[in-house]
Amino acid sequence: MLSVASGGVVFTTIQKFMPEEKGDKHPLLSERRNIIVIADEAHRSQYDFIDGFARHMHDALPNASFIGFTGTPIELSDKNTRAVFGEYVDVYDITRAVEDKATVPIYYEARLAKIDLLKELTPKIDAEFEELTEGKKRKRKNSSRANGLGWRR
Repeated sequence: MLSVASGGVVFTTIQKFMPEEKGDKHPLLSERRNIIVIADEAHRSQYDFIDGFARHMHDALPNASFIGFTGTPIELSDKNTRAVFGEYVDVYDITRAVEDKATVPIYYEARLAKIDLLKELTPKIDAEFEELTEGKKRKRKNSSRANGLGWRR
């Protein structure tokens, strides 16, 4: 169906874009520019451009337009929803969902538990904290302590 110049609707799963052997390239299915790929839950499957479904789908349909639906867009160095799909067409956030009565309001109250420690225990706790956070960046370690993941003297 993809070999004709236009027309047709194809439904498939992303798993169909994995080549038979790991490391192989998926064969070209069509060079048409009038193909639209719609991916639901796009944040789950559309990022591995080295040897994943996303790489193989783009190899098979290099000129297709990609539209992704997700309630959880990702912005990391190796996974970025906008880098894959472009700018957002629409954003339906929790504020609008509450206004539309599609969901109930979510309330969060941050709390810090105050802990009184015996002075003689702090050296032992310091040593254990250093062991548990070994290799972590100093800024992150200090942030952990300040945010209650550590303790205060």
